[in-house]
Order: sequence, then C-alpha cells, then structure tokens
Amino acid sequence: MKELNIMEATVFTSPNPLTLICSQNEDGTTNLAPICFVSYLSFNPPMVGFAAGKQSHTGKRVRETGKVIITVPGESLAQAVMACGASTGAKVNKVAANEIEMKEIEGSDIQIPADTRLAMVATLQQSVEVGDHILHICQVDKFLGDENIKGLYAWNGFGKAAPVQEG
Repeated sequence: MKELNIMEATVFTSPNPLTLICSQNEDGTTNLAPICFVSYLSFNPPMVGFAAGKQSHTGKRVRETGKVIITVPGESLAQAVMACGASTGAKVNKVAANEIEMKEIEGSDIQIPADTRLAMVATLQQSVEVGDHILHICQVDKFLGDENIKGLYAWNGFGKAAPVQEG
C-alpha cells in the first residue's frame, strides 16, 4: 500500500452520497451548495450532520437562520450541481444562474429543486469546529422522498456527479 493524501483517499471511497444543502439567503432566495460531507447521526431523535468550510456562505446562513433542507438531487441536476460548487452563494444566485426549477416545502421558507429524491427539513442544534470545517448538527423535523427519482453521487473524489447503476 502507498500513503495517500485526503483528496486521493476520497477517490478510493467513491461514489459518495451527494447532497445539495438548501439554505435561505438574506434576500429570501434559496442558496444551493453541493456537499458530500453529510452523515446520519442519530435515529432518536433523527439527526444528521454536514460539514462546510469555515468561510462557507451556506454554513453562515444555516448558523444565522437555524434552518436548512438537506436534499439528494435528481440526475437531471448533474451539471447544475457541479456549477453550484464552482461559485459562492454570497455573490451568485445559483438557482437563477443555473435555471433550476424549484418547489416549495410546506412549513418552510426554503425551497428545494423540483428534481429531488430526498429532502430532510432540519433545525440546527449545534455547530462544532472540526479542522478547516464547521460541523452542523441538525435535528430532522421531516423527511420527504420520491423513490422514482434517481439520486446523484459524487464520483472520482468529487470530480463528477452521476447516478449509480444498480446491478
């Protein structure tokens, strides 16, 4: 075996579940950030966590509002997801720039992409610094899913977004 750096190691664990973290911008629009650093943390109560870079606009908005919707995007969003990862929501309205069709979720001011396999509507419980990231620990208020939509995964160490072929 040879020694690897963390980016090389991510290739060895691909594919990784890919999420779009949906948060609310100051102007009320939805910000989208593709993040693979997401995990289920607890069954009772249902909790999930995601890590965003310390300078992340998304992380800042979640900490300021206390609300987030963690989604698994559908395959039609592959190019848009990659484009969303190439800019910051502090300067770009990623939904408009990528012409992403959005839909409302009952009980939330945050919208999600129409092509979504899973949505976890959540409330921030705690933020913890972990190296160069901040871990956002969230209690899930509601899970919504559509089994007919194929979810995206990150391939090649986050270099490509594509569904997984079953078989």
